Amino acid sequence: MPDLILGLLHNATTLIFGIFVSAAFLGIRPTRKAILSLSLFSVGSGAILLLSFFFLGEKLTEQIYPLISHLPLILFLALFFKRKLSLSLLSVVTSYLCCQISNWAGLLAIYLSHRLWVYYLVRIIITVVVFVCIMHFVPKMAYQLLQKPTKAIMIFASMPIVYYFFDYITSVYTSLLYSGADVIVEFLGFVLCLSYVLFLFFYFRQYEEKRETERNSQLMAIKYQQSIREIEAMRHSEYTATILRHDLRHFLNNISALIDQGETDKAQEYIHSMIQSADQTVAHRFCQHKTINMILSFHQGQIEKNNITFRHSVQVPDTLPFSDVDLTAILSNGLENAIAAVLPLEPEKRLIELDLRMNGDKLLISIKNTFSTPPRFVDGLPQASEPGHGLGTKSIQYVAEKLHGNCQFTLQNQMFVLRVIL
Repeated sequence: MPDLILGLLHNATTLIFGIFVSAAFLGIRPTRKAILSLSLFSVGSGAILLLSFFFLGEKLTEQIYPLISHLPLILFLALFFKRKLSLSLLSVVTSYLCCQISNWAGLLAIYLSHRLWVYYLVRIIITVVVFVCIMHFVPKMAYQLLQKPTKAIMIFASMPIVYYFFDYITSVYTSLLYSGADVIVEFLGFVLCLSYVLFLFFYFRQYEEKRETERNSQLMAIKYQQSIREIEAMRHSEYTATILRHDLRHFLNNISALIDQGETDKAQEYIHSMIQSADQTVAHRFCQHKTINMILSFHQGQIEKNNITFRHSVQVPDTLPFSDVDLTAILSNGLENAIAAVLPLEPEKRLIELDLRMNGDKLLISIKNTFSTPPRFVDGLPQASEPGHGLGTKSIQYVAEKLHGNCQFTLQNQMFVLRVIL
């Protein structure tokens, strides 16, 4: 009698476990409506199983269990809760896999005790414990998993689906699992390894896509900051030019007065000061390429402000097969690093040399600069001594590799040298 009561209780807890855990794997929230719907389905499914057990027998009921329990549950979850059929299938087979935890524990219990009621009791206890744990932790994880593409989710589902069919074919419909055949023993291990390889492939592809997105975001941020600085520089230049135009009449009157008074030397000085002020409003033209010209013009202001000798040779056409973001990442980072490296030196030792030219269909970029402290190299990249720095060299390397080019950081003749070929 205890065996029968515990057996019925075990079947009831397993049924409820499978239905509610399947819903949890689908991210169905335990609202009042959802709990009521799943409870009514549990009662209906339990009634069908009892009828099948009494009229068809235990063996046949076990064989048709997927048709009278699992298949209706898949359709119920898909139609009533508006979930994808593939995801409903995944949730049910995964729930089935979770049921095996109590099954293993029950088999161990009956092996040690040789009593059926112990088997049922252990299964009931383990089922309740696993159910509580799953209902506590699964909903949040299930929501995150369901945000993935269906193809990716089905890769995760490969193992529980294979196990589901393997278990029924080898232990319910046949006795192959207990035959000891090598092909059966090795099958699950093979599928497990295959699923793991597929998982790794997908995971690393997703990881690389995430890194690509993060790097593009960094490059866009660099371009954004560069654009802001260039706009501010142009605004300042335009403001200065506006003042000069506004005050031009006063300047000419002052010059005329100085000439009338015979003070030609003062008039000449006044004219030279005007020319110098006007020159500050003119953007230097390094080349025909608009983006490169803007980048170099902006950094020239920093270079002149810090009394840095700047030698440059720029020979590029007005169009290049590279995006403005990529060019900005390489040139801006290269020049900013060079400026930062020469600033600790005395003004007469501050030197930056830029060579930018085409060689056939390749763009050659060379930036050389003096330095106060030789950098430390790790894997060919100079390492920043201060935390938070060093992203510039990594961005340069990333862009060069993305464009199927290469970059090199070296020390030559007391100069730090950056060479990029695109």
